[in-house]
Amino acid sequence: MKYILVIIISVFTFSITAEPYIEKGIEVIGKASVKAEPDEFVFIVSIKQRGALANKAKARVEQKSRLVIDMYLSMGIDKNSIESARLQLTPRYEKRVNVPVFEIHQRLTNQGVSKEKNNVKTVINSNQLADNSSYMAEKIYFEVSRTIIVTFTDFTIYDQLLDSVVKIGVSRILPLQTTVTNNEDLYQKALVEALKNAREKAEAIAKEINVKLGKLSSFKESSYHTPSTYTMATRSSDNFISQIARKDVSAQVNVTFSIKEDK
Repeated sequence: MKYILVIIISVFTFSITAEPYIEKGIEVIGKASVKAEPDEFVFIVSIKQRGALANKAKARVEQKSRLVIDMYLSMGIDKNSIESARLQLTPRYEKRVNVPVFEIHQRLTNQGVSKEKNNVKTVINSNQLADNSSYMAEKIYFEVSRTIIVTFTDFTIYDQLLDSVVKIGVSRILPLQTTVTNNEDLYQKALVEALKNAREKAEAIAKEINVKLGKLSSFKESSYHTPSTYTMATRSSDNFISQIARKDVSAQVNVTFSIKEDK
């Protein structure tokens, strides 16, 4: 009798606990993604020059900067898409390390009177050297630099840009920055596909448990991912063709569908 009572209580408790979940309906997660191809590109180069005279270093940087900008314009890039930062002039100091104390022992052949039989030792200390003080002086030079940023939309000119700035002799080429400008539109498409995916899952579950799927009763947007800006490696070669890496714009939703009651 005691065991029967326990079983009855357990079944009753389960039915009370399970009832809200049955009434809630079928809850599923829908996922989808669409391919995003970058449509805007940012190319950055840096030009640096060192020299003992600031004006000469500045003139060299100015010359290379003009060559780079003229090259961009000749390729059809709008001048408003070219940003040339101001020249930066930085004095650099290098303190020379003092020469450590050392001794030079020189053997000389015996000439005339000598305390030793075959040679005479001559000892010279480094502190006695006349030019030793020069090792404590500070070496000063100037570093002049400028950064040039260009934004373009035609990716086919990227390899030409690389080869041209390398030939001009820029100091540094930063990895190309790529942007998907219409990522919000792409996300809306991914969101619709995620909803379709959720309905397909719910219909498959309803068929399996032999019930009829009802209307959408709840919806929650649970994930949002769009690759707005990312970088790609920089390389320049006569036999190398750059390619754009396509990225995914993803969407995820949590939805609940009601269950139709049999009439």
